[in-house]
Amino acid sequence: MMIHSGDDQAEPQAKIVLRPIIGLTGGLPKSALEPIVIEAIRKHRYLREVAEMRHAEASQHPAPEGAPNAAMLAYVRAMIDVHAQQTVLSTLLDVLGHVPETPAD
Repeated sequence: MMIHSGDDQAEPQAKIVLRPIIGLTGGLPKSALEPIVIEAIRKHRYLREVAEMRHAEASQHPAPEGAPNAAMLAYVRAMIDVHAQQTVLSTLLDVLGHVPETPAD
């Protein structure tokens, strides 16, 4: 669980782990877990690419001050997906114990 003190400079934030993922995958053999982790890495890469496209779109169509437009909201949603997947991936990598080789698509 993440602890937020309100002052991001004062103390480092605790690492977020997803205990249900640890419970689901902790007993799997590494040979079964590694393909799951590779799939999560690929999904994270895809979501990051989508977020980069949404950012470019939002940059081309700036919102009027104080009112986010559809392009900016699409970027925000894409970044939420990226961060959520990063938490999943980080947890899976902790369970696996290493970063598997994952070729670029």
